[in-house]
Amino acid sequence: MLDRKAFEEEMREARQQELWGAEYCLNRYTEEIESLREIAPYAKISEEAIRYLEEIPISTEGKPFRQVLEELQDYVFSAAVGLSHPRCFAFVTSAVSPYSVAGAIMSDMYNLHAGGYQLSPGANIIEEKLIRWMGSLAGYPGSSGGLFTSGGSMSNLTGMIAARANVLTEEEYQIAVAYTSDQAHSSVRKGMKLMGLRQDQIRIIPSDEDFRMDPALLEKAICEDLKAGRKPFLIVASMGTTNTGSIDPLPEIGRIREKYGMWLHVDGAFGGSILLSEIYRNLAKGLELSDSFSWDLHKWALQCYSCSVCIARDKKQLVRTYAEHPEYLGDIIDSEHIDGWDLGIEMSRPTRAIRFWFTVQAMGTDKLADVIDYAFYNSHVAERQLKSFGDWEICAKPMCGTLNFRYAPKDVDSAKYDALNSEISRQIIESDFAYVVTTVLKGKRVLRMCMINGNTTTDDVTDTLDKLNETARKLKASFM
Repeated sequence: MLDRKAFEEEMREARQQELWGAEYCLNRYTEEIESLREIAPYAKISEEAIRYLEEIPISTEGKPFRQVLEELQDYVFSAAVGLSHPRCFAFVTSAVSPYSVAGAIMSDMYNLHAGGYQLSPGANIIEEKLIRWMGSLAGYPGSSGGLFTSGGSMSNLTGMIAARANVLTEEEYQIAVAYTSDQAHSSVRKGMKLMGLRQDQIRIIPSDEDFRMDPALLEKAICEDLKAGRKPFLIVASMGTTNTGSIDPLPEIGRIREKYGMWLHVDGAFGGSILLSEIYRNLAKGLELSDSFSWDLHKWALQCYSCSVCIARDKKQLVRTYAEHPEYLGDIIDSEHIDGWDLGIEMSRPTRAIRFWFTVQAMGTDKLADVIDYAFYNSHVAERQLKSFGDWEICAKPMCGTLNFRYAPKDVDSAKYDALNSEISRQIIESDFAYVVTTVLKGKRVLRMCMINGNTTTDDVTDTLDKLNETARKLKASFM
């Protein structure tokens, strides 16, 4: 039988432990960050740790607070790919601002509910303010609106479902067709399937030599579908593809969207952060012609996972898509401020906007712009260095801080290039110096470096390329 007084006392002690635990974790994390360059970018999990985690029982009586913390630090957080490591160039990695960490801690400790305005008015005002500002950077009108989500997958899905609700009638669902490129993020195709689109309702448009969606082929596909009695309704373009950082020709695609009365959603999960830069914002020209776009702040804007947004040109279109007013929310629905749960999929929502607000206010947008500009600079430095080596092929021009290249010595059979570059990647990772992986572009296995990490310096880039070149030259003889 429950001992109420004993239970209440235990809960008071737990709250005190919570404060101590937060301080302990931050101190240990700070020590690790200060020595980041001295550790491997990929801390491999040991067999001992795997066995420990697989065999550790679920506690019924509880364990000392510090023991649980140290188990997590030693066996979970210390054995992973260090996405904040300055020489981690795989995926779309990012450093994390201490301001974002502070905002995340506050959000989690206070545990506010951002679903409805009346549940946390201040947090909702901040979210609305950030969304309006971010929409204005994209060239959207004052009628724009949106919400913070868990990531690009959810933001893209939010925009695509809004397209279906605002362009199609229910009777047209079976003949509807959506279009995206062969370089689109996998979340786009996954989202289309989750919406109920069949494979024959999804058109993959080939990309051009710069890995951008080809507008002529897009329009050709739309015309063919119209002629066949289908209903083209959605185009998903990319502003910063994962493979190459390429940006689709948004002005041309926007005109096609207008001509055929379709919805244009732009996946800006990666490249959306160029909107922060006075220098590179022009690369987003045409975004103002879209109906919605995504932007992941946890990629290139120094934010903790997860912190993304979906913004629509007209927030009423999101409300038309998502608003549900059950009887149990009747007393807290706000008529003046649109509640977050009426703009997207989630009802229970954390205050994700707080971490970005903390960063913007404490750091300033000028410093965030410097992060964007520096990544572009480093990618051009990398291109020049590779060209100076000889035997290296640039496979995609640098864009959004990303460069694709491969070792292609003329005295080695080109049929062996894929295996050679895969081995270069394997060895650089095994060296514990840098984390560089491969991808495939137009059938070629290539090395890819994404240099958007705020911890990454030009020296980190040039030193890594020196190591890659040294590794490649040593391997060359074994592939001849």
